[in-house]
Amino acid sequence: MTSLSPAERLLQDLGITEPDEIDVEVIAWSVGAWVRYRALPQGDARIVGMVDRAIITVDDRASRVRQRFSVAHELGHWHHHRGQRLICHDASGNAPDHTCERDADRYAAELLMPCSMLVPWMAEAPMSVALMDSVARLFQVSRLAAALRLADIHAGRFALIVDEPDGRRWFKRSPALPRGWHLRLDVSTGKEGSEPVSQPKQWSVPAQRHFRGRNLSGIRLHCETLHAASGQRLTLITVPV
Repeated sequence: MTSLSPAERLLQDLGITEPDEIDVEVIAWSVGAWVRYRALPQGDARIVGMVDRAIITVDDRASRVRQRFSVAHELGHWHHHRGQRLICHDASGNAPDHTCERDADRYAAELLMPCSMLVPWMAEAPMSVALMDSVARLFQVSRLAAALRLADIHAGRFALIVDEPDGRRWFKRSPALPRGWHLRLDVSTGKEGSEPVSQPKQWSVPAQRHFRGRNLSGIRLHCETLHAASGQRLTLITVPV
């Protein structure tokens, strides 16, 4: 049996078994953290803690989806550093290169989209933007958060490329994608134009366009691209079964 993550164990201890029962304010209270909403001059949230009590302050101007993830993210910091003096203020709102921020993001994803609820629900559904959107709606998270969580646990072969508004590009690949296939980040992911779209654009290309490696000949990739609410351009590249 797969062991539960700390976030999933907390949900189990609280008797939470359905997505609509994941109340981040109540969960925070159960571990000694009080959540309040205020306008913040920078960043989406911050936590100040001492010994076994903490205050999480969340920007009251953010969307509810963003607020929920921010609370869960700060609870990740609280889990890892509870019992210590803790002051964490994420000024950028996005620090993927920092280990502590990645750990907090992972805790948040596991708290808001636990395997025990997500895996049975998605069953054998193929990876797609439609699946990302369904997960986002059911678990009240963003498209990007849903996509990254699916990249952790979905059995499909796919990669997600994220283009940030500031020009940075990064990616996440599913565990099932062959290790010898190396993603080509120097290749454009747009079919045509770069204007924001609410509905995904779809197209098919040879595998060699987006990957380097062996055994790519004859394989065509299915690509979908769209813009997230936060301004990122998301491109999902899947390998058909």
